[in-house]
Amino acid sequence: MWYGTDAPPPGGPEALSVAPMLDCTDRHFRYLARLLSKRTVLYGEMLWDSEVAKCAAQGPDAIEELLGYSASEHPVVAQLGGSTPELMERGAERLAHYGYDSVNLNAGCPAKSGPCFGAELMKQPRVIGELCAAIGRGAQAPATLKCRIGVDDFDSAADLDAVLGAAIGAGVDHVVIHARKAILGLDPAKNRSIPPLRYDVVHGLVDAYPQLRITLNGGVKTLKDARVEIDIWGVHGVMIGRQAYAEPWMLADADRVMFGQPNRSISREEVISAYAVYADEAVEAASASRRSTTFRTTLRPLHGFFTSSRCSKAWRNGMLEEQGKARRREDCLLPSEVCSMF
Repeated sequence: MWYGTDAPPPGGPEALSVAPMLDCTDRHFRYLARLLSKRTVLYGEMLWDSEVAKCAAQGPDAIEELLGYSASEHPVVAQLGGSTPELMERGAERLAHYGYDSVNLNAGCPAKSGPCFGAELMKQPRVIGELCAAIGRGAQAPATLKCRIGVDDFDSAADLDAVLGAAIGAGVDHVVIHARKAILGLDPAKNRSIPPLRYDVVHGLVDAYPQLRITLNGGVKTLKDARVEIDIWGVHGVMIGRQAYAEPWMLADADRVMFGQPNRSISREEVISAYAVYADEAVEAASASRRSTTFRTTLRPLHGFFTSSRCSKAWRNGMLEEQGKARRREDCLLPSEVCSMF
């Protein structure tokens, strides 16, 4: 089912979300995304539970650097990674204090980072339950969970049921499920392509777990396909990852297509202008030692802004060239000056 330019029926509050992605979904990208869509749920980059504790001990400047965001970013979700309930609870408490709308446990990343992390946790449902309960205590709100449909040989229906049962027992009522199993030892990029997509497994969970809100993740690249998952298959939401980062302008139609609400009436040029004001302020507020880095990170979300348009290649190359220049000199331009060049 596709609605063309018509208004679809309203979607739920989690109808569309942008996945947590390292070096992608930082506060700058989230600010840009919010200029495009009022309602899309934005996830930040995963935070290590130990990193939150370390920055909290270092003082307010360190924790602000790690957790700070713009008020306009709501709804915004923080994701925690780790395997220590005590650190999870303290991290979730800190995130709740910062006003994040919810705290998500990473039980789906296939990267090997320590003895028990990400998708590795799916081999120990009891630990997932303990971590979700710890997040719930710290945040004073139910944790949410992001996982895969399985990991290595732990890929049966019973294995997934054990994970979801442990999460539900800890108060979880929303689960984001990547519709592939994870293969530990295979690099993260290949884990997004080699294990086959099993949307049928996620679809089956909608009826099997009426107490859960199920968000499907993996392989969906268009709003049209995302809406089909909701309208035909009954999932409560769809999470899009790298496609949203590679082509952020797709979010400009998200409020209408995914939420049945009016889009922001804003042109690409108006978005660039508004974002440039924000980026300039970020660069000017940075210390001298951080100015070049802040300049580069504020330009990074703009790389794909004109994807699928005639000027896409020139725009992207121009952004990359100016970022390269900033690495080689102390006095860099302001982002607005770069944007006005192209």
